[in-house]
Amino acid sequence: MGEKIKRLFVGLSLCAIIVLMISTTCVKAQQLPEIQSTEETDEQPPELPSIDDTNLDITLELLPDARCHVTASAETQFEGMGWGELPITSGSLELDISSPSSGQLKLDLDASATLSESELAVIISMIDAEMIDNLLSGIEGQSLSELLSGILPTAPEEDIVIEELRCTKFSWNEPTIEAGLTTTLSGSVFEDQMLLDELPITVDVSIDMSEASTNVSIDVNSETVEVTLEINLTTEDTTTTMELTLDGYFKLPVVDDQVQWSFELPEFFPENLGESFEQYDTDFTLKVPEDASVSGLPLGYSQTGNTYTWSGGSAAAALTTVLSGAAQPDIVYGYEAPPSEFPWLTIGILVVVIVAIAAAIVLIRR
Repeated sequence: MGEKIKRLFVGLSLCAIIVLMISTTCVKAQQLPEIQSTEETDEQPPELPSIDDTNLDITLELLPDARCHVTASAETQFEGMGWGELPITSGSLELDISSPSSGQLKLDLDASATLSESELAVIISMIDAEMIDNLLSGIEGQSLSELLSGILPTAPEEDIVIEELRCTKFSWNEPTIEAGLTTTLSGSVFEDQMLLDELPITVDVSIDMSEASTNVSIDVNSETVEVTLEINLTTEDTTTTMELTLDGYFKLPVVDDQVQWSFELPEFFPENLGESFEQYDTDFTLKVPEDASVSGLPLGYSQTGNTYTWSGGSAAAALTTVLSGAAQPDIVYGYEAPPSEFPWLTIGILVVVIVAIAAAIVLIRR
């Protein structure tokens, strides 16, 4: 499980930055004028607008109780909103992931949205849970790879079967729509003990939209991870500001009362990912406990006590060397169990019991 935690930790600490990079690229791509065929014009296709003004700040703080506190923030500005208008003003989603038995994964989804366009009311009023169930019933028993083979260029290799897929609720109380889905998947991939150790997982998403702003909040909680990701877009005149923040805690592996942690990139991340940070104004900070043994850090940092900082080009170079495997940092320090909470509830109950006994004795003696 320790190996998985290390991979998951690094991956999630970078997810906020990946989201910003993809979002910014998509936003600016939507601002481009329509590209004409080169046969019709001699003009060169326009290039993506510069995003050199994006600021990234990532901090990892390793705690004595074998947790890592990750904070990441990113900010950029661009002209125009760049997002297609969605017909909603607010919405929420809750996803619960569990395993009812070995080899099975169950997903329960509840969602609601407040719509801003009354034209959709006619269509929605014609839908009910039974109609949705009839549509979904044809999917039950099918392989997920077969269903996605015609949609995605590369379908999942694992044999995953959709055992159950049904609508648990559907209601329309204008302008609010509520819906629920449940599905059970089966496959040998869900027998992995590392996955089972993470379950149950809960994901909560909320969104609020107006003409001038869009706010998205995502909370993920599992046995080893607590993460909150927030994305805020605000528009003033023709300029849109995007702010992204991530705050999370991850458990680290403990071996013989020693916390042992090393940077390692999940397999699904490309090795040249660090090069992408060269176009951003990046600050990367690592904080470790006082007794930590630190080795193998990439060069270019400044050190103040137990805090290591890489900035600008040094941060991009450090991330490149770590993610490519050219540098292999290793950090070891003593584990300290978190202080136990004072048992106020137990003491309170004992006080009540003692007072009750004393009162009973007084009444009996009378």
